[in-house]
Amino acid sequence: MRRILRSVGLLVGLLGVAFVTRELVRSWDDVSEAVTGANPVLLAAALLVGCAGPLAIGLGWRRCLTLLGARHRVRDTLHWYYVGQLGKYVPGGIWTVVGRGEMARRAGVPGGIGYSSTILSLALTYLAAVLTMALALATGAGGGDGVAWQPVLILLPLGLLALHPQVVRAALRAGRRLLRRELQIPVPRWRDSIGLLVMLVPAWLAIGGATWLVAAALDPGTPSARNVMFATALAWIAGFIVVPAPGGIGVREAVFVAAAISLSSAGIAAAVAVVARVMFILIDLIGAATSTALVRSRTKTGPSG
Repeated sequence: MRRILRSVGLLVGLLGVAFVTRELVRSWDDVSEAVTGANPVLLAAALLVGCAGPLAIGLGWRRCLTLLGARHRVRDTLHWYYVGQLGKYVPGGIWTVVGRGEMARRAGVPGGIGYSSTILSLALTYLAAVLTMALALATGAGGGDGVAWQPVLILLPLGLLALHPQVVRAALRAGRRLLRRELQIPVPRWRDSIGLLVMLVPAWLAIGGATWLVAAALDPGTPSARNVMFATALAWIAGFIVVPAPGGIGVREAVFVAAAISLSSAGIAAAVAVVARVMFILIDLIGAATSTALVRSRTKTGPSG
């Protein structure tokens, strides 16, 4: 049983691969039709730029682990991140936390730190998306045809308040009473959490930039980079909030189409959303495969290799 429990993270990752593969097969006809006549150079550039987004988020999670007292090699942490986060494609909403948390615990990280660092990482990542969206709105990105998206910005001050050490300690006290067990989880300083929040903004610039490159490849017009970045951040936030949608599939596309007003038509916006989704699924798979290969190569060659 202990061995089974230690393999939960890998199991979640394998289930994620299964659901991702199913989604790729289901979307392939739509993607093939959308990319017909698209600029292949821009699509290749989008893939390269898009890889920087999850990489930055994975490094941000490593920083969260370090803040909580668990410092590990970059290569190992990225392996746990890429494999564990495939759990977001498994229906249920909690599996990305379980996947990452169990991958870390399997490698010797205390369970409380593995799980709490994942929750902190997710909170900071999507608060950084809200911050990116706010910056885009402030520079005139536009919010959509007659739709006021500004209320989403309330998540930023609420999230910053929730990160305050006093609030975190109160939540831990409530958790101890509820679970009737001691939760030995360090509480990071507020300035460290806010600093990490700012450091995660480039991840969203990469994700938004990659989506804009997809839009530029498909749209014969000239889509606004600021508007597409705004729509991308908003769409990912919505996909994260709507827990039952695995990986935000469906929700993310609908919100993007509504907010990406700089694209030539709703049809092109829908095509961009679908192609971008499949691109980021491929990026997740590439990250999981590459990080696994690197870890295995180190194991075979020994610590000095």
